[in-house]
Amino acid sequence: MEAQLFYKELGRLLYAIAAADGRISSKEVQELHRVVSEQLVPQEVATDHFGTDQAFITEFEFEVLADRQASVQGAFDSFIAYMAHHKHDLPPERRDLIYRCADAVARAFHGVGPAELPLLKELHQHLH
Repeated sequence: MEAQLFYKELGRLLYAIAAADGRISSKEVQELHRVVSEQLVPQEVATDHFGTDQAFITEFEFEVLADRQASVQGAFDSFIAYMAHHKHDLPPERRDLIYRCADAVARAFHGVGPAELPLLKELHQHLH
């Protein structure tokens, strides 16, 4: 499984979670940065040709989608399609990491709201 594609799709998922309620708070962006630096970067060994950890692709994709005000459903569906094709390539630890990251971003601004909850439930179904 290609690290670059994984982190791009993870960025799409985290964007969908953060933007589900129609806006992205600064706390959600801060949590995204924390999750990437504390949970993703330490476990990733792949780097790009500049020596940058591949996990930072997650932040880049999130920011691109936020700048474009991309469709929440489109971003979420892209991740779900990715999961459909790669679920068996992801060990249980990686699937748990995906859910922890999504849950952390969802909880960052006043806890999990009614717009984020259905996405988290569907994500959980696809991961397990």
